[in-house]
Amino acid sequence: MLSPSQLQARDGKVTASFLPKLMSGDTAAIMNEWRRCIGDPDWEAEDLDGKWPVAFGSFIEPFALDWHEGKTGQTLTRRGEVVVHPERPHFCCTLDAYRPSDNTVIDCKAPGMWRKIDDVLAQYIPQMVGQRACVGAQNASLLVVHGGSEPVEYPVTWDDVYEAEVWTRVDAFWLCVQTLTPPCEVPAIPTPVKAAKIYDFGTHNQWCAEAVTWLTTRDAAKDFSAAEKTLKGLIPADASGVTGAGIHATRNKAGSISIRKVS
Repeated sequence: MLSPSQLQARDGKVTASFLPKLMSGDTAAIMNEWRRCIGDPDWEAEDLDGKWPVAFGSFIEPFALDWHEGKTGQTLTRRGEVVVHPERPHFCCTLDAYRPSDNTVIDCKAPGMWRKIDDVLAQYIPQMVGQRACVGAQNASLLVVHGGSEPVEYPVTWDDVYEAEVWTRVDAFWLCVQTLTPPCEVPAIPTPVKAAKIYDFGTHNQWCAEAVTWLTTRDAAKDFSAAEKTLKGLIPADASGVTGAGIHATRNKAGSISIRKVS
C-alpha cells in the first residue's frame, strides 16, 4: 500500500512495478497505465481492497525486512523512498529497501506456496532492472516470503541485451504518452534464464535411447572421419574419380572430393 506522498511522487511517471506487465505484453494493463500517465478520466485504479495476497504482502514486508536485517546484520535503508531515474525524469521506482554494504536494491515479495520460485524471480526481473538503474546500484535481490515461510534472499541477474530491451520498451511507451498515441500491442519478451540446474534424465526414454546410439557410434564416427581423410589423400591429383572396394570417389570442378558407397 502506497502513502499519499508516495503516490504524489509517482504521479505522471512510469514506475518500475509496471515493467513486468510491460515486458509480458499485457495489453489491457499497458493501455490502462497509458491512460493513467496522460491523465485520462477513463483510467481505472486497480481495486486492491479485500484482496488477501495484497494485504498480507503489505503486512509482512516491514517485518520480513526487519527479520532479514537482524539475521544478516546488514542494515537495510531507504525504505519506501521514491527514486527518479537519473536520465529519465519520467521514470521512477519505490524502494522496499537498499543495502549500502554491497550496493544492493532489495524488493520483498510474498507469493503463495503454489508458486514456483523460478517463476517468481523471472516475473520480477524487469522491476529490478528499473530499481537498480534508478538507484545506480550494483546488485539486485528479491527477498521472498514463500507461502509464509522464513524470508530467503535471491540475487537476480540479467544481461546487457535484456536490460537494453527493457529501456527500449519503456522509451517507446513514454513516446506514446508524450504524443497521446495509444500504445500498440507488443509481444512478450521472456526474461533471461540462468543455466544453473542439473537434471537427471536417467528415466527419460528418448534421452536414454539417443545416449545409447551416441555411445555406440562415437568411436565409429572418429574412425569414419579418419578413413575418409586418408582415402581422399590417396587420390592422385589428376584423377577425376576413383573406384574400388565398394566405394566411389569423385572430384568436382571446384576440386572438392566426395565419397559414396557403390550400390
